[in-house]
Amino acid sequence: MRNINKIVIHCSDSNWGSAEAIDQWHKERGWDGIGYHYVITNGFKTFTSKYTQEDDGVIQDGRPVEKQGAHVKGYNKDSVGVCLIGKEHFSSAQLYTSLPNLLAILMVKYNVKVDQVMGHYELDIGKTCPNLNMEGVRLQMGDIDL
Repeated sequence: MRNINKIVIHCSDSNWGSAEAIDQWHKERGWDGIGYHYVITNGFKTFTSKYTQEDDGVIQDGRPVEKQGAHVKGYNKDSVGVCLIGKEHFSSAQLYTSLPNLLAILMVKYNVKVDQVMGHYELDIGKTCPNLNMEGVRLQMGDIDL
């Protein structure tokens, strides 16, 4: 098993999507498949689909955690990548239910301290992804007992 030291949060930079869609997008770029380990949906599966509540905040598996990710150059070896579907606006289900629940599980499972829950932009200067206030995310997760 890989030694996991970080959890890196990303956004898809799209208003719709799923782990399956990202897998296709990454393959089209010549990668061997989805680079993220988890995807949290926003209720819009496809470009033309209407919002459905049952598809909002669903945590989908991406690349197996045992396999090194392809989500942040220089940090893939020891991190887990989590991608929120969205650009700059995310649903309540994503931000206040699914993301904190997934982070809590991953933090406990891999003994990752809250200060090692990072936004992509914190590791790759010039990026804005995940377009979230990561200090706020870390404050929300600060009570996790490892």
